[in-house]
Amino acid sequence: MRLLIDTSTVQFRVAGLAKPKQDYKDKERQAVTRDGEPVWSLRLDAIDTERETKETIWVEVAGNEPKLTFDGYAVVHGLVFAPWVGRDNKIRRAFRADAVEPA
Repeated sequence: MRLLIDTSTVQFRVAGLAKPKQDYKDKERQAVTRDGEPVWSLRLDAIDTERETKETIWVEVAGNEPKLTFDGYAVVHGLVFAPWVGRDNKIRRAFRADAVEPA
């Protein structure tokens, strides 16, 4: 299940530039979507201005490499939370976005 996140009170600061996400089976290759688009992983600081809290999250985005500036701000479109269960039977967090671009 994917849960859409309301980001109206959240600012995103780039904490790490986009890196190719490793393929699940072949760690030497970049992961791709079913449509063949490359998947990128980037680290963002999600700053909730309403609650005055900050959390670092990893976000996956498919398509062209996001052109972001380290420590700059970003706009995240269509952020979803998609948890999954790992091989060790623990729940893993996964955030995915339709697009991430400079603010």
